[in-house]
Amino acid sequence: MKTRQGWMSGALAAAVVACLNAAYAVPLPYADGFNYAEGERLGGTTSGVNWTAGNSTGTGSATIASGASLTYPGLPSLGGLGVLSTGVPSSNRDRGVVIAPDINSLANWSDLGALYVSYLLRVDEGPTGNPRLLSAYRDSTGGGGGFTPSGGLFVGTDLKLGVAKVANNDIAWTADPLTSGQVYLVVWRYRYVDGADNDELALWVTPPAGSFGAAESSVPAPTVVTTTGADDVGINSFHFTVRSTGQAQYNGGGTYALDEFRVGTTWASVVVPEPSAAALLGLGGLALWRLRRFRQG
Repeated sequence: MKTRQGWMSGALAAAVVACLNAAYAVPLPYADGFNYAEGERLGGTTSGVNWTAGNSTGTGSATIASGASLTYPGLPSLGGLGVLSTGVPSSNRDRGVVIAPDINSLANWSDLGALYVSYLLRVDEGPTGNPRLLSAYRDSTGGGGGFTPSGGLFVGTDLKLGVAKVANNDIAWTADPLTSGQVYLVVWRYRYVDGADNDELALWVTPPAGSFGAAESSVPAPTVVTTTGADDVGINSFHFTVRSTGQAQYNGGGTYALDEFRVGTTWASVVVPEPSAAALLGLGGLALWRLRRFRQG
């Protein structure tokens, strides 16, 4: 049975976690529009400030590219470029952001309740032969590459999306395929559930616009959900992945644009609404009123 355990408590814990977050992990909620050097491999000189975990930035890595810059209606743009992930390298190329409070310890998501991740996805060319693993979290504490992914998000050869708590377990697939060249908002959530081997991994594909910024009590039903596989006591880092020729079960290749990455502990922190028209009008009206007073003075 899983238990909810904290490793520290009180003001001391808060101070220590804040210090460790500053030193090792991105703060949550975290958003990244990939405003890095174009052509750089993910985890390189500029992007490596945040994308610190995973394999070396060798040949076959995902790259920062203007052609991978994506936007989505109702979602405020983070600017920057995007991530282009393509082909099948000779070695695994996994690059991630550390989201645990300490690079040497796992974040205790049983205390937090849930972890959400969202990003924009465009499939330019789908996988062939095998599914393609696009992203995953790491449930171990190492910083190097070659890890066994958990919480995987897959693209099938039929362009359906799928999720699995552990990459070699059964993949739960969506009913409908994606359309090549179209931009999608994808959201996944790992949710702690009391008991053993019953935590939930859920996936949303193009959630309704009315749900942007929704409270946890109003989160829409997932597109697909699975509880199959072992539970995780913590999640250390989240990765975009390019799997090698040696991992045939999910190295189907293809070409994908990924952008507008967000990670947090609530739906509203990763499915963020644009400022409302009324709010913008109010700000504009205030500015116009001040301008008129200045001209009349």
